[in-house]
Amino acid sequence: MSKVLKEAFKNMTKVLELAEKPEGDEFKQMMKMTLIGFVIVGIIAFAIATGLYYLMSFLGIATLS
Repeated sequence: MSKVLKEAFKNMTKVLELAEKPEGDEFKQMMKMTLIGFVIVGIIAFAIATGLYYLMSFLGIATLS
């Protein structure tokens, strides 16, 4: 088991050595895409929660307390 962990750590170290700091424009683009992703996931979660609330209240399972 420790051999597997050592190999995984070695691979992670190689990735970190090859990684470069993003330029300003690249960083801004990544931030925009990340924020868009968060917004999309939030909208989907809100739609599901709202839909379930109305479905449950229609079926008489949940009430607003």
